Amino acid sequence: MRLTFVGSASAFSTMPGNFHSNMLFETADPETGETRRLLFDCGSDIRWGLAAMGLDYADIDAVYISHLHADHVGGLEWLGFKRYFIEQGRRIPMYLAEPLRRPLWENCLKGGMELIDFGQGDLSHFFDVEEVGTDEGFTWMGARFTLVPLVHLRGGAYLMWSYGVFLETAAGGVLLTSDCRFELDRLQPWYDRSTLIFQDCEILPNPTGAHAHYRDLVTLPDDLRARMWLYHLNCCGTTPDAQADGFAGLVASGQSFDLGVVK
Repeated sequence: MRLTFVGSASAFSTMPGNFHSNMLFETADPETGETRRLLFDCGSDIRWGLAAMGLDYADIDAVYISHLHADHVGGLEWLGFKRYFIEQGRRIPMYLAEPLRRPLWENCLKGGMELIDFGQGDLSHFFDVEEVGTDEGFTWMGARFTLVPLVHLRGGAYLMWSYGVFLETAAGGVLLTSDCRFELDRLQPWYDRSTLIFQDCEILPNPTGAHAHYRDLVTLPDDLRARMWLYHLNCCGTTPDAQADGFAGLVASGQSFDLGVVK
């Protein structure tokens, strides 16, 4: 299994050649040997991000949605319409946490996608949707992806959840956090299980409260930082020397990681 970052930037970044923090899990089909791709989030600039890698909508075999911000779902209209109109409605699997299905359609996609050639459509006309329990997981190409519920935003009594994923590999656990606040009580159990961590991180001078901030992550123990790659960086603020601070590094757009054999 290989993990490739289509982009490693934040929602509002305009860094040349970088795109939203959407990723591809890639593996060989056990039956045909062909490369299959699971897109982790589908943000507004995904068509340009994929094009920079020499890929297009037809190269995506499934999609997973972590949460409902536009840099993670803003490209779904493009992907869904491409499939519907160019490939005669051939749907691809969509995996997402059960609480996200209704608001994804009602609040994010319905306005632009409901009216189609035969009348009124819904999410299932464009994607083969599999709702996943927030404490469960899904299997794709033989790999088990366990959902990791993390808090992205706090607004009074309201919480916005984002669902990262965890995989067991022959070399140990792999954690991809998705967008999340630095709430160590929620993160620590997953950190403890992981030999490789891809951590959401912001570097703005004034923390927004929506992401784990570099100044907090740098306080983590040495052995934990050494297993951690940082991504979702802003285009403003001073870019830190993450390796000098003991991290594995900062993820670059297009960078790939060999995850090895996934259990």
